[in-house]
Amino acid sequence: MDVPWFDLFRLVFILSTLHFTATFKQGTCYFPERWEGAWFQSGVRAPVLIEGPRLSTKGRCLGSDGDKFLMVDEKRACYRCVVIHEKHKNVLQYKETFCHGRDALPTLCSLITGDALLYSLFRENASPVSCPFRGPFTFTYNRGHGECRSPVSNIDTCTEDSKLLLSYQACPDIYGSESTVEELQCLASWKEGSVRYLVGQIHHHHVTSNEDRFRCFVYEKTTPSSENAEGIDYRVAQSGDATCNGLFSATEGSRTMTLRRGNSSSAQPINKCRFPSWIANFNHWHTLDFSQSFSFHHRNSTLRIGNSSGIEMKVLCVQVKHSREEEHVVLVTHFTMGCQSGFNCMSFYRRDGHVAEIQIGSQTNRLEDACSTPFFNKSSLPYITLVTSSSDRATQPCPYMGKFDVTNVVRSDEANFPKEARLESDSAYFDRRMRSRRYTKPRVEDWDFRRVKRLDQSSNCDSKSFSSLVIGCNKMDTMEFNTECTTPDLITAYSCHGRWEENGTSFLITTPISRAHGARKFCFMYKELGPNVVAFSTSSYCNRLIQPGITGDLIFNLTNRGKCMETNSSIRARPISIRWLIIFALLVLIIRRSTYAPWIFR
Repeated sequence: MDVPWFDLFRLVFILSTLHFTATFKQGTCYFPERWEGAWFQSGVRAPVLIEGPRLSTKGRCLGSDGDKFLMVDEKRACYRCVVIHEKHKNVLQYKETFCHGRDALPTLCSLITGDALLYSLFRENASPVSCPFRGPFTFTYNRGHGECRSPVSNIDTCTEDSKLLLSYQACPDIYGSESTVEELQCLASWKEGSVRYLVGQIHHHHVTSNEDRFRCFVYEKTTPSSENAEGIDYRVAQSGDATCNGLFSATEGSRTMTLRRGNSSSAQPINKCRFPSWIANFNHWHTLDFSQSFSFHHRNSTLRIGNSSGIEMKVLCVQVKHSREEEHVVLVTHFTMGCQSGFNCMSFYRRDGHVAEIQIGSQTNRLEDACSTPFFNKSSLPYITLVTSSSDRATQPCPYMGKFDVTNVVRSDEANFPKEARLESDSAYFDRRMRSRRYTKPRVEDWDFRRVKRLDQSSNCDSKSFSSLVIGCNKMDTMEFNTECTTPDLITAYSCHGRWEENGTSFLITTPISRAHGARKFCFMYKELGPNVVAFSTSSYCNRLIQPGITGDLIFNLTNRGKCMETNSSIRARPISIRWLIIFALLVLIIRRSTYAPWIFR
């Protein structure tokens, strides 16, 4: 029977594979585990996968000798030598032969010539590394049509050491120059001989794929010479595609740059002041709902603000604009968030030992403008209330010690608040556009005063759920609501922290005693309406637009019905009086019986 040539060829291939299996450790050639994962190669659509003995675009490994690997392409029934060099944990480079028939590994690898193409693999989803040079810099650049010198371009620092912000300026007399902003994230750097390489990802609004995103750089730091005398710190050359091909020096590339330090218009200023000691001495602060944290570093000169999304802002004290010792200070600060930076005005208020408030203005590129009215308007900016991390232990006596009747208890629906009165948990200062939230005070007639939801509707209690309030009677730092409701979600007791008064309205910071509600705190706002009557409102922050007794999350009125000792003494006297009455009645009965039946006592 005739055997088709194709089947005969496949049989020979299988036998040769078995031969190599015996020769090269039974075919168990595995790539290093640290190489495993998905890699990007320019010109290859799908990710290149390295897993165990397989390199997805080349086949299966049969044997290795150092950095040389014998690969079998089972689909094409051929063999090739692939020489792979690890430049960095995030960068592999390789050369290869064409696909040949069966042969020994050294023989196949000898076919690779010196001018063979060098391919680069960049790890996808790689962990970034610190950039080898840090801004701020000014720089000029050349894309092959002349050097763009005026206006000068800038490189600015970012919060993360792995990022740089490159702001290119367009020169009217240079063809190909354009005004654009690129964010460079550094992924790998290594040295090859005297040449230093950097691989990174470039992000800007034109980037749509990894072909546009990955770029290779060659950089060199200048030595004390004539160049350095001109103020040049670095020379950098950039590749024109997602490879490192054709980059051999820092003066030749698709785009070359000359970096000079220290003259960037947005350069980070040197610290010239410190944050007030009464707030910086407590290193860690947070908002009432724990959505933001404020921590002070470097001898009170640096503030780091973080939010629940993991975004962080670094703030430096630059200039003191106004100071009232131990009470209030206004500062010009320089912020860096991500790769954005600028100046803003911050006003700090000391409210109590463990309570402070901050107002933060909007950003500007000019220090002189930071505290001016367009960027900082005290009357329209919200207050951010802060408490120290140790504030739970720093309680103090609550105001209005005694016993009170609670009336007009309602819980308002936030949807009926004017938009201007709302404040989200995470401040707008963390918005990527860095827009500062501004408010216009609404007119009183704009408020919706409807009693929206009675307390009993959310807790299955009757309308007299909170019937009375005891302040400071059992503990001086505790407020306790009396209720017949047994719903566990209902907060009935609070501990008191700092308090202050402002324009006739008092503010009190409280913490629910029940830990089922977490560690968050609340702001109680109250105002005396007349003799023995106080209007209260509560909120998750100290909103100046809330009117006590009218608007707020929880609204109620208090009427004083006595002091703690007066009520307690009357309660304690009652059982003593009854006991003496019983004794007196028994004595009367005994005397009467002794009169009518004297024989009993004989």
